[in-house]
Amino acid sequence: MQEYSREPSNQPEREPGLPAPGPLGEPSGPGGSPGPDGPTGPGGIPTPPGMTAQAPRQVRVPINLPNPRPIWTYILLGVIVAIYLASQIFPNPPATMVKGYMVRNTEEWLVVMFAKINPFILQDGEVYRMLTAIFLHGGLAHLFFNGYALYIVGRDIERLYGHARFLVIYFLGGLTASLVSMVLNPNAWSVGASGALFAIFGAEMVFFFRHRRLFGPLATQRLNNLVYLLIMNLLIGLFGSALIDNWAHVGGFVGGLGLAWLISPQFKAIPPTPQHPVVELEDANPFQARLWVPFVWLAGLVAAVGLLLLGQG
Repeated sequence: MQEYSREPSNQPEREPGLPAPGPLGEPSGPGGSPGPDGPTGPGGIPTPPGMTAQAPRQVRVPINLPNPRPIWTYILLGVIVAIYLASQIFPNPPATMVKGYMVRNTEEWLVVMFAKINPFILQDGEVYRMLTAIFLHGGLAHLFFNGYALYIVGRDIERLYGHARFLVIYFLGGLTASLVSMVLNPNAWSVGASGALFAIFGAEMVFFFRHRRLFGPLATQRLNNLVYLLIMNLLIGLFGSALIDNWAHVGGFVGGLGLAWLISPQFKAIPPTPQHPVVELEDANPFQARLWVPFVWLAGLVAAVGLLLLGQG
């Protein structure tokens, strides 16, 4: 249950015994006759000399937001943690050459076999790496920061967007991040869920931008915080470690913005009543009406990868 601020309706609430407003909102006196000339306050009551009428006050009312359990966030978090633990627990194979690289442990074997590595994708046709790279992480710190971000942001987005929309944005945003990295950072060996996380980060910005009137100051605060975090993360990617694939972050963020703009819920408020003093929400953009979006987006990704493969031929 959230709260938001809204302007009262054109018909102000009146205390018992106050005259009702006349036509077109004009104040009226007793018996419906026009009120006296001069400034008036709420309900048509004349304002004493030397005082000004008060502006309509904002009213905070509870909103009944959708609140599904974020099961897919927990599943994805469990999978990436399990893969990392497996890379640390399984016995290391003897040092051997894999695809032309010396591999000394299970973690390195996973990277060589499943990371986003352009030559293996474009020359050997191992396109699956664009997806598998999302589940790998290069060390405990990398896993911790991405896992924490998924836990915090992922739960919010899955609750606000629903399970299906969340999965579409996470996976198609992650694939978009891999594609942008392939094109603009071709020499990087990339692993990590960061691209997919930037996609759901962008989806959160779209949600609060589209519902800024519904949530009032809360939406403004969240948008300001998100813009600040976006700038900080991009600056870290630009001036921080050379191991950070900033183009994957940019690609995931742009992909998340685009997908969210097309499929995000667009809640319309159903005003409360005295019998039901909670604002109910109705989705004016149901996902069933937007099922074509993920298929068209995926087709675009496939076409782009196909062009890259043809360019290698």
